[in-house]
Amino acid sequence: GFDIGTDRDPYKNFVYTSFQELATNISHKRVGQMAKKKGNALLGKMCTIIAGDEMRHHLAYREFVKTILGEDPSGMMIAFADMMKKKIVMPAHFLRESGGTIGSAFENFSNCAQRLGVYTAQDYVDILSKLNAYWELDSVRSLNEEAEKARDYLIKLPARLERIAERMKFPEDQYHFKWVEANGAL
Repeated sequence: GFDIGTDRDPYKNFVYTSFQELATNISHKRVGQMAKKKGNALLGKMCTIIAGDEMRHHLAYREFVKTILGEDPSGMMIAFADMMKKKIVMPAHFLRESGGTIGSAFENFSNCAQRLGVYTAQDYVDILSKLNAYWELDSVRSLNEEAEKARDYLIKLPARLERIAERMKFPEDQYHFKWVEANGAL
C-alpha cells in the first residue's frame, strides 16, 4: 500500500530507488554505529549488513539511470525533475503507532532521526548533489526544451534545498514512541 509517487513509470522508479537506497544505507550505517557504541554489537552488525545491501541496491539503480540518460536523455531528465518536485518520500512516511492514523508518527520519527543524526535534511541535499554529479547532468546532450528546463531545475535544486535545510528547526523535546515503551526497550 505504499505509493512512492512513480505512477508505475520505470524511469521515476529508478530515480526513487537510486535516492531511497542511498538514504537507507546512510541511516542503517549510522544506527549500526550508534548500536555498537551503546554496546549492542549484534544490532550493530545487523545494521551494517543491511547498510551494505542498501548500497549495492543503490549502485545498481544508479547505473540504470545513467544508462537511460544515454538512451533517452529527455525522458529521464523530465522523470528525475518530476520526482524531485514531488520529493522523495521514504517508506517510513506511513509509519503509524497503534491507534494512530497512517503517517501520524512520521513527523516524530523524522525529528528524532534528525536530532540523533541518523538521517538529516543535509543528507537529503547531499544525496541529490551526488546523484546530479554522478549522472553528469550538466553535460547531458540532446535534450528537448522541457528537459532543458528540468535540468536547470535539478542543477539549482541542491543550493535551494541547502538554504531551506539551514533554516529548518526541529523540536528538542523527546517523543516517546508507544512501540518502544511497550517492548521494554527504554
